[in-house]
Amino acid sequence: MVGVIILYDHVHPVGAFAKTSKIDMKGCIKVLKEQPSNSVEGLLNALRYTTRHLNDDSTSKQIRALLQ
Repeated sequence: MVGVIILYDHVHPVGAFAKTSKIDMKGCIKVLKEQPSNSVEGLLNALRYTTRHLNDDSTSKQIRALLQ
């Protein structure tokens, strides 16, 4: 799931984190956070540091807060 989000974020003009995106980012992040933290921290870091559009203005503050 994380790999597809990263790929989509790189190839789509507005990215995976935009409000107009077809990806339920809040749901994806919540599913990841429900898993044991030792096995998920690397995946959350991948979303934090390898996506292009996370810090764009079009990204909601709620999504940014979930990834803090």
